[in-house]
Amino acid sequence: MKRSVLIFFICITSFLQAQDLPEPMRPKRIVNDFTQLFSPQQQQALEQKLRNFNDTSSTQIAIVTVPTLQGYAPSDYAQRLAEKWGVGQKGKDNGVLLLIKPKSRTEKGQVAIAVGYGLEGVIPDAIASRIIRNEIIPEFQQNNYYRGINKATDVLMQL
Repeated sequence: MKRSVLIFFICITSFLQAQDLPEPMRPKRIVNDFTQLFSPQQQQALEQKLRNFNDTSSTQIAIVTVPTLQGYAPSDYAQRLAEKWGVGQKGKDNGVLLLIKPKSRTEKGQVAIAVGYGLEGVIPDAIASRIIRNEIIPEFQQNNYYRGINKATDVLMQL
């Protein structure tokens, strides 16, 4: 009986945590801008660039902007979202999710790069942190969000 109750609570907790994460936009796309951080032209340019990369390399890079992290740490939120959405090829785990939570009046901005296990040898945490620090943050500080993400995806694609 105790075991059944424990399993029930584990299932409910997992279900509720999964509900905190957004569903991908429809129709399905690689750039999911829930905060309107990018102009429609910028979204389209990133979408086309990353779709071409996906089609020619089989590695998928996804970009997601969210208004809140629901209390999660940025890297944890990004990893959970990448798993929920199935970023990368099933069985190869070769996806990368670039997460942006823009700053607001009451919260600082957050950025994370979640890397699938199949790419951890190519993009370890230290490299992902360096991309955030050297490519994204300097551009974000100048309010050049598109340029920061575009530069970061260029580096990720080269790796």
